[in-house]
Amino acid sequence: MSSAFTVRPLGPSIGAEVLDLDPACVFLPDTLAGLEAALVQHEALVLHVPGLRPEQHLAIARHFGEPEVHTFYPNLGEGLEQITVIDSRQGDRADMWHHDESFLSSPPIVTMTHAHILPPVGGDTCWISMTTAYDALSERMQHYLEGLSAWHDMNGPMTAALRQNVVSHERYLEVINMNRRHLHPLVIKHPVTGRKALYVSPTYTTYIDGLAIPESDAVLAYLHGHCQQAHFAFRHRWSVGDMVIWDNRSVLHNAILDYQPHQRRMQRASVFARQSIHA
Repeated sequence: MSSAFTVRPLGPSIGAEVLDLDPACVFLPDTLAGLEAALVQHEALVLHVPGLRPEQHLAIARHFGEPEVHTFYPNLGEGLEQITVIDSRQGDRADMWHHDESFLSSPPIVTMTHAHILPPVGGDTCWISMTTAYDALSERMQHYLEGLSAWHDMNGPMTAALRQNVVSHERYLEVINMNRRHLHPLVIKHPVTGRKALYVSPTYTTYIDGLAIPESDAVLAYLHGHCQQAHFAFRHRWSVGDMVIWDNRSVLHNAILDYQPHQRRMQRASVFARQSIHA
C-alpha cells in the first residue's frame, strides 16, 4: 500500500483538495503526517472518504489531539462519544462566522466534519484564513492590535437561538449558567508555523478589554468586515462522504443555512491540544 496523495489548492488563501488518496491508507502514520503537513500549509483540507466509518473518523481525530466530548450537541453514543452529530432536523445549526468554542480557555485546535445527509441544493460551508486577513492589515493597525485582548462569550448565540425558538428556555438557562466566557488575545501566533492570525468572530467576540465601548465596537466592526473579503475565503459544495479538516486556531467558518426544509446531517470531531486545559 502507498500512502502517497496529491494536494490541489482550491482557494487563493485557504483550502486544498486531497486527491489520489487510497482509503485503506488513511490511517497509516505516513499518511496522517502528510495530511497534517498539508493542513498546516492550507488551513482547510477536503478529503473524499465516502466509506469512512465513525471509528475511523475518531482514529483520524486522535492523530491531531485529544478528541472532545461536546457539551451541547448529541453524539453517537457509547464508545463514540467524541463523534458529534449535527442534524438540521434537530435544530442544529452553525450559520455564523466563528471559531469553534472560542469561549473556552483552550478551544479546539482542529475540527473535522464528515457529510452524511445533504440537501439537494445549498448547505455549503465557508472558511476564512485569519492568518491571511492579519497579513493584509496595515502595519499601523497590526501595531494597534498587539497586546489587546477580547472577550468571547457563549451567551450571545444562545440568546439568538432562544429568540428564534431553536432552543427551549430551560436549555437556554442551562447553557447560560455554565458561564462559558473567556478572554483571548486579538492576535495569536500559530504554534506550528509562527504566523500571526486574528482571533475574533462576530459570533462570540463581545468587546475588547480595556477600551471604551464605542472604540471597541468600531474596531470589531472594522475587523469583521475586513476578514470577510472574498479573497481570504474558501467555499465548499459538499458531496456525501466528503470530510473537511480545518485548523480552528487560524480559521473562521460558517455553515450556510439556505436549504430548509431539507435535511443536512454531519458527523463532527474536534480535538484539543494534548494536555491542554479546556474548562
